[in-house]
Amino acid sequence: MAAQGVPFTAWHRWDRNFFLGFVLFAWLGVLLGFVPASLGRIAGKADYVAPLVLHVHALSFVLWMILLTMQVLLVRAGKTAIHRRTGMLGALLIPVMVLSGFFAEVYSQHYYLAHPPDSQGFFIVPLSYVAAFGLLASLAVARRRDSPAHKRLIFLSTTIIVGAAWARATGEAVAGVTGDGYWGMIANTFAATNLLLLAAVAFDWVTRRRVHGVLAWGVPLILAGELVVSWIYHAPGWLPVARAIVAPLPGPPI
Repeated sequence: MAAQGVPFTAWHRWDRNFFLGFVLFAWLGVLLGFVPASLGRIAGKADYVAPLVLHVHALSFVLWMILLTMQVLLVRAGKTAIHRRTGMLGALLIPVMVLSGFFAEVYSQHYYLAHPPDSQGFFIVPLSYVAAFGLLASLAVARRRDSPAHKRLIFLSTTIIVGAAWARATGEAVAGVTGDGYWGMIANTFAATNLLLLAAVAFDWVTRRRVHGVLAWGVPLILAGELVVSWIYHAPGWLPVARAIVAPLPGPPI
């Protein structure tokens, strides 16, 4: 995936527009995937009353998107010193997003133990989201002094959660075409994620004639994780395991 002897160029004049386009695509996914459900909850149409952890999860997710947008705009404006100082706010958000995401899903699945649909098998998907996001975002913080690696790790970690938003918006329609079998589940759950991964790899190749090392290992790792998630989701032994995880943990009254 890399041309031998060709150094990776840290900056290209198209970078600013590529990452701005990514942010706009991410916001569109958030609006399509989460705003209708949020408005329904405000209107009292939700299955259960939102716990505090769900509010924390939603707020931390929005703050991550706002911070990402601000960081991209600061770089476009040449204010890299402010970009570096404010970027550490993201490091504080990562554990909040991971923990609140996990417990918000536990709360939801605890409710559905006694109310249809019986969806505990799906629990593996949000588990994979929080694990992948937490790992990639933490690596982005660790590599913050290496700009090309850092921004690609931010891209990968955000792609995970943006993919979740797009899956909420389009997953049902895609599943109507592909079904919910092994490969169908990958299509209806991870389509947006994989399109973004393909775009990042293609962008590096077009602009640098090679793919950055972060993408060279990160993209295959994410794709392999999707294969594992779909296998677990369809495995007969997973549902009782998921129920055993969810049942004893706090949730709404059932």
